[in-house]
Parts: sequence; C-alpha cells; structure tokens
Amino acid sequence: MIIIGHKLIPFKPFYKVTNIEDIKRTPSNSTILFDFINEEVLEYCKRQDIAFALCVKDIKEACFANALGAKYILTESSLAKEIQDIATEYLFDAKILLHVEDENQIEIAAKKSIDGVVFKKGIK
Repeated sequence: MIIIGHKLIPFKPFYKVTNIEDIKRTPSNSTILFDFINEEVLEYCKRQDIAFALCVKDIKEACFANALGAKYILTESSLAKEIQDIATEYLFDAKILLHVEDENQIEIAAKKSIDGVVFKKGIK
C-alpha cells in the first residue's frame, strides 16, 4: 500500500496547483496535483512531461485520468472502492489514492484493496 504524508514514512509531497504559474514555482521533478476539470494545466503537464495526479469526482473522470496519463488518481471514500475495482479490471497504470484524515482510515482503505492513501501533510 502506498502511504503519502504520514510522519513515520518518508514521502515526496504532491503540489496542488490551479494554473501554469503555480507549476513553475514547484520543485523540479515534483508530482503536480490538480482537479480533473483544469484542461489548461493538464495540457501543459502533458507537453512538458510533468508527472501529475488528478482529483476526480466520478468514474468517468477516473477513466479519463488514466487514459490521459495521470500517475495517481485521488478520490474520496464514497467512490474509492468502485474506482479501484474498475482500475483493477482494466489494468490502469494510475494508482488509486484515497484522501484520509487519520490512521484509522488506512485499515478501511486496505480492506477495500485501495492502492494507497494520502494524508493532508502529503499535499502542499
């Protein structure tokens, strides 16, 4: 299981961005995080070969995120299991990550076979 943002486990944070200027202020070789609907940032990341993670709100967005080359797909608990099942069935390259608030949610994610979790500290 991937665990990002936990104090005991070394990690490289995701950098939440809303525009191209935000990307230019992130460290080299960072993984950029943004909402699926941000087409301008998505196209920029693809052109510049920048690793990115997408926050999705439904299954359709998750399918597009994988097809577009997202390294990670972040979602909320209510969709995580369903998206993970689809990702497993269709052999997504992207890893499915669940936003979590506390350590107890790791067990929930593990029981649902989610690829990983992201704590708040894992996102800058």
